[in-house]
Amino acid sequence: MRSASKRILVVSGHHFADAPRRVDLHFMSDQLRAEGAAVDFLICRLSPISRFIRDGRYEHARTRPINQWFELDERLEEFVWVAPFHPVNLRFGLLNAVAAPLYRRYGQFLPKAVIERLPDYSHIVIESGPSPLLTRYLHQYAPDAKFIYHAADRLETIRVHPCVIDELERTLPLYDQIRIMAEAMRSDFGLQDRVVFVPHGISKTLFDEASVSPYEGERHAISVGDMMFDASLIETLATANPDWTFHLFGKKALPSQPRGNIVVHGEVSFQTIVPFIKFADIGIAPYRPGAGADYLSQSSLKMIQYSYCHLPIVAPRFAAAGRDNVCAYDPDDPASMRSAFERAKVMDHLTIDTSDILTWDEVVGRLFHDPEV
Repeated sequence: MRSASKRILVVSGHHFADAPRRVDLHFMSDQLRAEGAAVDFLICRLSPISRFIRDGRYEHARTRPINQWFELDERLEEFVWVAPFHPVNLRFGLLNAVAAPLYRRYGQFLPKAVIERLPDYSHIVIESGPSPLLTRYLHQYAPDAKFIYHAADRLETIRVHPCVIDELERTLPLYDQIRIMAEAMRSDFGLQDRVVFVPHGISKTLFDEASVSPYEGERHAISVGDMMFDASLIETLATANPDWTFHLFGKKALPSQPRGNIVVHGEVSFQTIVPFIKFADIGIAPYRPGAGADYLSQSSLKMIQYSYCHLPIVAPRFAAAGRDNVCAYDPDDPASMRSAFERAKVMDHLTIDTSDILTWDEVVGRLFHDPEV
């Protein structure tokens, strides 16, 4: 019960507090609550603009209370903030430049109900995305809170509006910690004394307790998630390996064309995915090339989960560094893709080292309790 007297705010422009697709913020929240802390999620990057840019988060937001605190579970509350506007990357330099002054004022529209609660927080976690635009405003009302920048992704990689990148640079001194999940990201930040490398943890107990395979027959490969999803890899591998079944998990993880040996599961709960990962034969990380995406080899949660389950991993070369169980391929080279999969087929699963994989208890301990960090 190390966190009994604490209240933590998580600011995210990507993830609802109870989303079926669970990421590290959800697992850390579970751990903090298990220790006795209260956790609030402030969901941003929503406005009337959302309905016109086909943001599925907007439809999901409309199923719950808007612009008010809502209790989801014991010591877990959520505030879905639909603002008058939110920062959108307009893709053109001139348009982005015109919009930037307005976007920088985004935090001035924080609701009163959020502002009133800010002095109560011991920690405020700002996730990469549009959330850094709010940091200076949150800090005004929560000067005693410990601010943690949660660098889940490089802002260039997820293509945020350029003013967010500028604002993050300006407000870095306001953060007590800059949490990176890949050493490749360390040089991205100037305040090196505040940068801490804390990789993802996993829910080891859930994987250890999974005992029944969901598969029929043999030869199953799994792809979890849809970030930078490269359908061409799945198409190439499925065509070349008709005796294998490829299982795709993720809302936007879709094949370029239907095939009998490709199963689309969509977005499902984490508990549902666990046995699929554990009893698969090969894990696939089909990332498309992107700006500064080299950090993915360490920061990818699915690659850590694959590794814990002793799966060989097929991943692009730019996301392969530091993992001996990755069979790398060159993007846009079908022959290289097929070769990587062939190497994965014959890899000895028992040689895959899992000794450095953390639990969520260890992750939370390093970020929220360790005085050395």
